[in-house]
Amino acid sequence: MVKTIILIMFLAIVSAFSGRTLMLMSGIFSKKDTDIFSSFSAGSLLVIVISFVSHFLTVTGDGLISTEKRYSGILMVAAMTVGYFAFVILTVIRGKKEKEKSEKEKVKGTAVIFALIAVVLSAACFITVVKAERVNSVGDETLETIVTFLKGSPMYSTDPLTGSAYAEGLPSRYKILCLSGFYSVLCEAFGTPPVTLIHSVMPGFWFVSGLFAMIALSGALFKGSKDALLKRSVLVSAAILFIFAADLSYYAQGFAVLSSMWTGAAIRIWVLIPFLLYCLFDRRYVLALLPVVCEAFVCRTQYGIGFAACIYAGYILFMLILKRRHRCSEAS
Repeated sequence: MVKTIILIMFLAIVSAFSGRTLMLMSGIFSKKDTDIFSSFSAGSLLVIVISFVSHFLTVTGDGLISTEKRYSGILMVAAMTVGYFAFVILTVIRGKKEKEKSEKEKVKGTAVIFALIAVVLSAACFITVVKAERVNSVGDETLETIVTFLKGSPMYSTDPLTGSAYAEGLPSRYKILCLSGFYSVLCEAFGTPPVTLIHSVMPGFWFVSGLFAMIALSGALFKGSKDALLKRSVLVSAAILFIFAADLSYYAQGFAVLSSMWTGAAIRIWVLIPFLLYCLFDRRYVLALLPVVCEAFVCRTQYGIGFAACIYAGYILFMLILKRRHRCSEAS
């Protein structure tokens, strides 16, 4: 229990700290402000990138979980060290440029009510996810794969469902998907049981990351608008209600959020897509490539890999067409 609490604190601190550094770096070039919500979501995606690098090095080498644990530790320490110095420098630079706002927007009673509704709905959804009340692992073998990795045999040498050696092995495309290796490293390092990790700890972590991405997206959509708090609360509440409604059908996009939040498909729909839209609407076009890349690291091909890339390309194309039409209308 104590080690699990330490694990949760570790994930929260690493995501918040590394994400804050990344958002400060992005703000230097885009001249955009940042907040804790977007920072945490960005940090969770950086964790995916680091875990992919360590997993890739492992599966192309001896394939032992102990090796990936060592690679992950080295990469994490290096990233946090560089991030610390970057954080200090960027904080000083940003601190000189930021000015405190003297005027504050007046919050109406209706906005407060809707904000409280959003908080209650979010808390209810979070509790449902963490308590694993609607776990559905049909067609998913993450738990079995983690248990197989932790036995000490080389990764992807044994079928996790049958326990026998693979006759032909797995395609390289599936081997480089990093979630199973990442979860195995966390179990190995903190002693958390695999069932607890993938059914409670990681779903809670990814849900919070996606919720923060949704809050950041609402801020980008309604920045500077009248009754911004009311509109943002309605958007977040609608997203949570969508998740509860999607729980009625296995084929709904949001079904996996309550039932299998540890999978790549759920992470994409709840974390990657909202953060991608936030970056696009906030005009952080370079940072928007981060969720596009992360999708390739966590999603299987048969689950529609490239969805985030299509959104990115479609948005850029739409903005170019809109800009061209605007220039033509000005010229005429």
